[in-house]
Amino acid sequence: MLFTRSPHRRRRPDIGPLLQVPAFRHCSPAQLTELAWYTDRLRLPPGRLLARAGDSARELVVIVAGEAAVMRGGQRVDVLAAGSEIGWRETLRHERYDETVVATTGVDVVVVNGPAVRWAYDEGIGDLGVRAR
Repeated sequence: MLFTRSPHRRRRPDIGPLLQVPAFRHCSPAQLTELAWYTDRLRLPPGRLLARAGDSARELVVIVAGEAAVMRGGQRVDVLAAGSEIGWRETLRHERYDETVVATTGVDVVVVNGPAVRWAYDEGIGDLGVRAR
């Protein structure tokens, strides 16, 4: 595998959060276990920035519950709900976010770090971008 495991994580990781990510639902338990080492599930309050226009994308963020507003030039241009992926394309290409995304309600998100996203994409694991906006 491309990644080395953190010496601080000795127990088998929880694949539950990845089962909430539409792009990874059909993956094998072994694939999900490998990705889970690099995944966090977070609950964030309303008003929390999920992505800021101009910042470098460093991870894939998937909304599991709640909603977020996509802002461009200070104007709301879209609303993202459960299943929406934020930053997969920018993370793969080492790009910056084009838009700002702000939680409009409390949101539950799954965050997969950038190297794991690139590895999964290169290995053909999951359907990254299939459900993207």
